[in-house]
Amino acid sequence: RVETQKGAPPGVRRFAGILGMATKRRALGSTTDTGASEEETMALRRTKIVLFGDSITQQAFSTKHSGWAAAVNDAYQRKVDIVNRGYSGYNTRWASQLVHEVSSHFASGSPANGRDILTIFFGANDASLADGTAAAQHVPIAEYKANLGKLIDFVRSDHGSRAPQIVLITPPPVHERSWAKFCGEETSNRSLEQSQRYAAACKEVAAEKGLPVVDSWSALHSKAQGDLEGLFWDGLHLSARGNTLLYEALMGVIQSSLPGLAPDALPLDAPLWRDIDPKNYESSFRAARF
Repeated sequence: RVETQKGAPPGVRRFAGILGMATKRRALGSTTDTGASEEETMALRRTKIVLFGDSITQQAFSTKHSGWAAAVNDAYQRKVDIVNRGYSGYNTRWASQLVHEVSSHFASGSPANGRDILTIFFGANDASLADGTAAAQHVPIAEYKANLGKLIDFVRSDHGSRAPQIVLITPPPVHERSWAKFCGEETSNRSLEQSQRYAAACKEVAAEKGLPVVDSWSALHSKAQGDLEGLFWDGLHLSARGNTLLYEALMGVIQSSLPGLAPDALPLDAPLWRDIDPKNYESSFRAARF
C-alpha cells in the first residue's frame, strides 16, 4: 500500500518511491530497541521475480526467439527486478543442488509490494524417455513430483512468512519429429505423450501445495492450430510464437491468482521526472513513503 504525506505533488501519488522510502530512518548506523539497525529493519527494495528452470528458462531472454522472460521484463519495466536462473539440460534432481542459491535472492530487504514471485519450470528433461539417448536426464515421474515438492518446501522454510509466491509451470509439449531431426537421430528421445504425463504431475503438485500453476502444455497444444511444430525452433525449445503463448499463459495466471502483483497493479519506482522539483529535488523523493 502506498501512502503519501500531505502536500505531496500529484505525481508523487503515482509511484512507490523506493528511493524516497526512508524519510523516517535514523542516522546511518543507529539501532532500534531490538538492536537491529534501522537500515536493516526498514530496508525496502523492488519486488523480484526469479525464474528457476531448465533451458526453456535459460533461453527466455532470447531476442532471436522473442523470449517469454523478455516480455515479462518489458511488462514490469521500472517496477520489478527479473532474475533468470535457467540451466540448460537440468532436471529436478540436479535443481535441488541449486535451490539454495536461488532462494538467496529473496533474503535481503523487504519487497516493496509485499511479495516476490518465484517460478519453477522443470519437467522437459525429467520427461526424457528412460530408454532413449537422453536417459541420463530422465527422472521417474514419482521422483519428479517429490523433487518439485522439496524445492517448494525448501524455499518456504527458508523464508517463512516472507517466502515468495511460488508459481509452477508445467513442461510444454514437444514436437517429436523436429526434435529427432535436430538431434540427428531416427527417433525422438522425448515424446508428446510423456510430456503430457509430466505436465499433469506438475499440476497435481501445485494442487497439493496450494499453488497457482501455468499449464504450458495445454496452453501451447490447444493453440497450435494444427502447427505444433511452429511453436518450437527445434522441436523442444520455444519459437517466437511459442514464447508469446507461454508469456500470455503466465500473465493470465498472475492476473487471476496474484492480481496484486500484476503489472498494472504495481507502482513505478521513484518519481516521474516531470514531478521532480529542480529547485528542491530532495523533497520530491521524500514526499512519499510506504
